[in-house]
Amino acid sequence: MAMSQQVSLMSDEIRDGTSSMRFSISAGWNVLVLDDDLDRHAWFKQRMPDAKFAETAEQAMRLLARYKFNAAFLDHDLHWTHLSSIKIFKGTGREVAKFMQDMNFKGSVVIHSKNPIGADLMCEFLPHAHIAPFGTFEIS
Repeated sequence: MAMSQQVSLMSDEIRDGTSSMRFSISAGWNVLVLDDDLDRHAWFKQRMPDAKFAETAEQAMRLLARYKFNAAFLDHDLHWTHLSSIKIFKGTGREVAKFMQDMNFKGSVVIHSKNPIGADLMCEFLPHAHIAPFGTFEIS
C-alpha cells in the first residue's frame, strides 16, 4: 500500500455539537473491525458494509493472516473479564496489536476501545495508531 493511502482524520462537529473525529475510508478499501459487541458491529456495518468483522482475537488474527487490509478498527476488551485485569494478554486487542506489529501491518489503525489503559498498551505495538474511543468519531 502506498503511503498516501491513509485513513483521513479531521476534527469535526457532529449533530449534538460535541467535538468529534471523522475518519474517511476510501471506497474499495479492505477494512477489519474487531469488537465483541454486536451493536457496534451494526454501527460499523452501516458505515462500511463490506468490512470484515471479528468478535475474538483469534478470528481477527486469522483474517489478518488471510487478507490484506488497508485499515483496522480495534477494540481492546473482547470479554468482560478483560475489564478486571490489564495483565490479561491472551484474547485481547493487545494480542491482535502485537500480531499486527509482528506482521509489519502497513495499514491505518484506529483503536476504538473505551479502556484508556488498554488502548495505550495497544499503541505500544502500533505507535502509528489513532486512539478514538467508540462514540467519539464518525466514519464517512
